[in-house]
Amino acid sequence: MLGGMNSSETPPLDRGDRRRGLQLLLGIALFLVAQLVMATVAGLIGGPASTLIGALVGAALAVGGYLLIVGSIGGRPGLGLRGRGKLAELALGLALGAALLTLAVGVIALFGGYRVTGISASPQLLAPLAIGIGAGVVEEVVFRGILLRVLETWLGSWAALAITSLLFGLIHLMNPGASILTALGLVIEAGVLLGAAYLLTRRLWLAFGLHIVWNTLLAGVFSSAVSGSGTQSGLLVAEVSGPTWLTGGSMGIEGSLLTVLLGFVAGILMLVLAARRGHLQGPVRRRHQETSTHGDERVLTPGVN
Repeated sequence: MLGGMNSSETPPLDRGDRRRGLQLLLGIALFLVAQLVMATVAGLIGGPASTLIGALVGAALAVGGYLLIVGSIGGRPGLGLRGRGKLAELALGLALGAALLTLAVGVIALFGGYRVTGISASPQLLAPLAIGIGAGVVEEVVFRGILLRVLETWLGSWAALAITSLLFGLIHLMNPGASILTALGLVIEAGVLLGAAYLLTRRLWLAFGLHIVWNTLLAGVFSSAVSGSGTQSGLLVAEVSGPTWLTGGSMGIEGSLLTVLLGFVAGILMLVLAARRGHLQGPVRRRHQETSTHGDERVLTPGVN
């Protein structure tokens, strides 16, 4: 649901699930298992398509695990993946992510940090697609579909967004080219942007599209490292030069201060829309006070969780 509410109305709440602590723990376990499965499948198969096959298996495992954790254990039917308009939200995420990243590269190029010198005769496209699908689905299912949703029920939207954004940045410190500074950039940029996409739609499809196309285009078109994961050989042959704040250094284009600011601004705009549509909720204590004053809480209907 993308409209029909204003900021004066009671925020839509979904507090009908159960075993939230167990959901949280199983969500973390799901993330670790999916990562292990992706690496194992890719290693066993071998060949150019191995990473993509591993990513597809890991993504399927993440979606299945989400439905089990949220549905069978949490007592909810996986509303974050259901309802009308999901394909439209996915398409919007793909288009918005492509536009944001292309704009960021264009601005960096204007400042002299990125210059296209040719087209690759043999671009690596399967690996970037694997990075997009693997990270885009697994991380969104766990960080937004489980962690953000559960923490929001306890702490409210803003605290849950802050915590999951911080965790999202810290988890990328394991990448070879990452640092505390670049992880902080991901907190500000991707953590806020992707969390806002979930809060705006109350579903995962917009975040899926944003994350998948962002990673895929970074590596597969602009030949940039993805979150410090190493140099990629994509469609464009380009020279990157200039200070780290401009180019992103070993972190890649998404580590540029310009990209961080652009992603952050886009995330803030989505949060403003989410707030106007009543999709943000306060901490438990405040919600209880509002309930006692205004009556029964509203509960989300299918398609907006």
